[in-house]
Amino acid sequence: MTQSVSPWLRRLPNQLTLLRIACIPAVVLLMNEGQAVTNLNDDLPWTTANITAGVLFALAAITDFFDGWIARKYGVETVLGKLLDPLADKLLVVSALILLVEKHRLAGWMAVVLIVRDLAINAIRLAAYEDNIIISSSWLGKTKTLFLDVGIVGLILWSTRGFFSFSFWGMVSIWLALFVSLWSAGEYIFDYGRQLRKQS
Repeated sequence: MTQSVSPWLRRLPNQLTLLRIACIPAVVLLMNEGQAVTNLNDDLPWTTANITAGVLFALAAITDFFDGWIARKYGVETVLGKLLDPLADKLLVVSALILLVEKHRLAGWMAVVLIVRDLAINAIRLAAYEDNIIISSSWLGKTKTLFLDVGIVGLILWSTRGFFSFSFWGMVSIWLALFVSLWSAGEYIFDYGRQLRKQS
């Protein structure tokens, strides 16, 4: 199938992944310009740095969907893409979570749970690979990613426009991401254990 695909389309998924990685320093620098929150009920001003950081993060997160979708749809997946895609996603999200904790917009334990959960699932997948077991991504994992990305954008913006509070709905999304994150982790562990029992 790749023979009938134009060269630029073959390169596009990896280029989107590299673009996502390139966005990380800019997001970090812009978030670093933001104010720390002393009270979770505080409403921060609608600053250019926060808006740009939020928009950049959102655009980078969207490329995470499109690079994988294009690669699978047109059969142009590469070893480099398979390595870089999850790495780019983790670097982007972890960088944002750490800065949100530093700015007191997110509790440290929440960031730790979200980061450790992803590390644990990666470890389980590696162990499963060693046992010749494939643990497929579930809709729960994709739902967690959606809630987490929306939540991070809301906490980056941290302001109220009219009747809409970005900080409130950002925190709601983070809580939903936490819940779905733990639920999906349990599902992955159960699936791995079930397949191990089948093998034995």
